[in-house]
Amino acid sequence: MSDKTKPEQAIPGPGEPAEQVPDWLGNRLRRMFTDVMDEPVPDEFKALLKQLEDKERGS
Repeated sequence: MSDKTKPEQAIPGPGEPAEQVPDWLGNRLRRMFTDVMDEPVPDEFKALLKQLEDKERGS
């Protein structure tokens, strides 16, 4: 097994440079997640975030 395919080296650790993402993969990921990013945030999620913010401010 080569160094590039070892599982422990698949994800760079803190401070380690990340390998370049191939263009085909980057483009595919962008297409997949663009739709998700354009979706509205549900009201229930907004309410949970507000509760967390309020709790942090009170601490």
